[in-house]
Amino acid sequence: MRLCRGRKGTLAGRALRRACPCGKGRGVLMDGLTIGVFGTDQAAKASFESSVAKKSEAEGISVYARTEGGRRYSFLDTADYPERIQGYARIASLVDHALYLFPGSGRLSAPDGELAILIEAFRLGGTIELLDGAVSPAAAVAALKGTTVAGFRQEERASGSSAIDLSSAVPREDFALGKTLIYVDRAFTVKGVGTVALGFVLSGTVSIHDQLRPVPGPAEVRADVKGIQVSDVDFQSAGRGVRVGVSLRGVEPKDLERSHWLDDGSFQVADTLRFGFAKSPFYKQEVAHRDLHVQLPGEMVPARVTQVEGGVSVKLPWPVPVWEGMRGALVDLNGGALRVAGGLSCKL
Repeated sequence: MRLCRGRKGTLAGRALRRACPCGKGRGVLMDGLTIGVFGTDQAAKASFESSVAKKSEAEGISVYARTEGGRRYSFLDTADYPERIQGYARIASLVDHALYLFPGSGRLSAPDGELAILIEAFRLGGTIELLDGAVSPAAAVAALKGTTVAGFRQEERASGSSAIDLSSAVPREDFALGKTLIYVDRAFTVKGVGTVALGFVLSGTVSIHDQLRPVPGPAEVRADVKGIQVSDVDFQSAGRGVRVGVSLRGVEPKDLERSHWLDDGSFQVADTLRFGFAKSPFYKQEVAHRDLHVQLPGEMVPARVTQVEGGVSVKLPWPVPVWEGMRGALVDLNGGALRVAGGLSCKL
């Protein structure tokens, strides 16, 4: 894109060229679906992902894109697992569908099991991918017994095949319908364009000239959407499930350093949240009166956890957008072999 001045060959330059919106619209982009690729074998994941989609981003979460039947699919992955769980926790909080790549060894390691528990915490639907005939469907189900992933549909495939059945992938129902909410994972300045925010449309539709509120942030602040771009193509609007770059008037990147979401101003915002809590049977510690982390849609936030009737209450250091039924997960970063304590469902 001509307006982007990032140097060729650098990750920063490529990110700018991909994300910079110029404001010329091409109509409304159809909604998309986000697919999480969960697995511990980095080589197997890379082979699988590169054969079914085209890599569009490599900074932070890796994003692979594919358009099929007029719908855009974004495949999300991370390379820092199992050392860190934050990347996969973020992915699980964002995606509509999980692809669980069963290890070719046929045996589940502790990290493989943790990924299954993370998927269950967010109540994701998905598919077990059995690559290159290394494992039988029966063996995979037996190994995953006790988790909801064991009940996933199974797909036997060659790791280098470009064909993939996404017919069972459907939009998540726990995001607030109709209201516009974008999770922002990066904000930067592009010369000649101004402030650009990069993220995922979680619900609703974002359009040029929309007024968006940074959350958390001052209640009176609004950012005007000057342009929208998806993978170098400019649009007037973008729907849920799509990764977008939006150019903004009225805010600077420094204003968005702590603002992890942009919304249309209609969301309730709070720093004390009540959740129904489904504790994982594999997590043996108590959670009450502890400092843990809550994985919200997109962002992991430190939290003080208190036991209340019917679940838990969490106190956060800053306000976040909330809605009835919002899913999350309670994460113990010092939990050893299992860092996922269980799943959360917001109660207003």
